[in-house]
This record gives sequence, C-alpha cells and structure tokens, in this order.
Amino acid sequence: MEIAFYIASVIGAIAVYLMMPASGPKPKKLGALLGLATGGGLFAYLLSQTPADVRPDLYFYVFALLAVGSALRVITHPRPVYSALYFVMVVLASSGLFLVLEAEFMAFAMIIIYAGAILVTYLFVIMLATLPQAEGEEEQAPEYDRVAREPLGAVAVGFALLAVLCHVIFSGGLNGQTPKEVVKTNPASPPIVFAVETVPGRIIDTLVERELLTAEAAADGAGLKMRVEGEGESAIIKATWGESGAALIALTPELKETLEGKIGNIDRVGSALFEGHTLGIELAGIILLLSMVGAVVIGRKTVYTEPESREPDLEYMHKDEPLSDVSVGEQPAG
Repeated sequence: MEIAFYIASVIGAIAVYLMMPASGPKPKKLGALLGLATGGGLFAYLLSQTPADVRPDLYFYVFALLAVGSALRVITHPRPVYSALYFVMVVLASSGLFLVLEAEFMAFAMIIIYAGAILVTYLFVIMLATLPQAEGEEEQAPEYDRVAREPLGAVAVGFALLAVLCHVIFSGGLNGQTPKEVVKTNPASPPIVFAVETVPGRIIDTLVERELLTAEAAADGAGLKMRVEGEGESAIIKATWGESGAALIALTPELKETLEGKIGNIDRVGSALFEGHTLGIELAGIILLLSMVGAVVIGRKTVYTEPESREPDLEYMHKDEPLSDVSVGEQPAG
C-alpha cells in the first residue's frame, strides 16, 4: 500500500505542477485530467484494500473530495480573492470531516478561527494591497498574482512531505509503535474519572435525581467534592460536603455509562485548554490582533489623483437680485 501512495504522490506532483498559474502556455487541462485519474485510481485501490466493516460512511468521502478539490483551486487559481473563497470551502469541508470523527470542538474552532478571523485578515491584505484601476481601464492583476513563484520547488517539497507523512502513518509512527501500543504507553484518564473530578457539574443533577445525593449536598456553597476510588466492580464515588456531610456511591456499570454520557469532546478539550494552556490562548489572541493591525499598515497605500478643474456655480445669482442687503458704505449692525 505504501508503494501505491508513493506512485500517486509523484504523479500527483506532476499534475499539480501543470495546473499552477504560469505566464506562458501550459497544458492545464492535461494536468487536471492526470490529477483526476490519479485520485480516482488511488481511491479505487484503497477501497479494494479496506475491509467493508471498517470503511467510513458516505459523508467522509463527500467532505474529503470537497477538501482536496478546493485545496487544489486555492493554489492554482490566478485570482487571490477567489483563492481565499476556495480556502473557505477547504475549512468547511475539514470541519465536516471533524464532525464525522465526533470532534465537535475542532470543527467549530476551525470555522470560527480560520473562516472567521484568519480569512478576514487575508481579505484585508488583498483589498488593501490591490492597486486601484483608473476609470475605463481594464482590470489586470499584477504579475506576482498571475504567475506562481517557484512552482516546481513548491510542488516537490509539498508532495515529498506528503510521502513522508504516508510512510509514518503506515509504518506505525516514528518509533514503530502501532496505534494500540501508543494508547497503552500513553494512557488517558478514564472518562468516568474526568466526569466526576473535573466536570462534576455535569453529573450532579443525575445523582440527585437518582437520590444518590441529597439536595443539601448539591446546593450552592455546600463545597461538594467528589473523587473516584477503586477500579472495576469495586469502584465507588466518595462525596464530601460541608463540615460533616459524606456519601459513598457504588459505581455500577449502568451508572458509569450514564455519567460518561454526560460529557463530550468539547468538555475534555475545553478543560485541557483552560487548565493547562491559559497563557497560550491569551497569547494567540494577541498575535491575531497584531497580525490584523500589521496587515492594515503594510497594505496601506496613498493614491494620488489629479484635481479636477471646477467652474464656480453661479447659476443661483441673477442680475436683478442684489449681492447683499447691505448698501455700500454701511456696516451691518452688531
């Protein structure tokens, strides 16, 4: 399977190079046909090598096709504005892939950050750096927008990186570990421990409804603290509140499944971000703000226009009307 990816990477690099914007004639249609043939052949090969019980659903293929096609138009379209719009399609398709993987936080974060913040900065740069066209002059993009710079080197580096990533994926990681071995060597906290000790507010109502906790323990200001003790069938939830309030709750398999269902991907990601990476989030916001201000400063241009000669408008003046009510030699009162 690795050989198929390497061959597809080489042919795909040639196809993308033929589709890159150039000043002279270039067989772009031939590159598009070569790219379609390569992508279709690789897709058919992977589909034949993948067991039917582990194949992704239809939405994965739809979003993947949109993402790859839009990404190609981002780097091959000669107009920067349209490239930015195709980039929006790439972000939306990638968000759809994250939704298929049940990673809701990543999906919404990509739309908010990339499509809502970074893309707006790109558009600011494009609009401010574009020279205005004179009246009656045909709109013509500058050469650096119509012609790709170093297309051969860019395509070679990009597809070489793709080949390395495919090798890492199919060889089981940089250290040769399979995905199962990586999980064993990097165990994550069980979902029930995360739910009870990190986001207890999600599960307190369920415990009160089942009369496993009293309303006094769940009241604001009671100082409720919970932790999981033991493993397997002997696991319990030890809750303490107030000065002397305490309770031991047996963690049955049915209760464990119910409580684990109260938390999701967004809860775990949000807790990890704001507990251990608060400074990084604040710095990222400042960097985005500075980048937007810098784009405005760099792209700002002064446009000089020749002043138009204007004749004074004297139509409102008539011969029969005096210029002023004040007669010659008299000064207005006050």
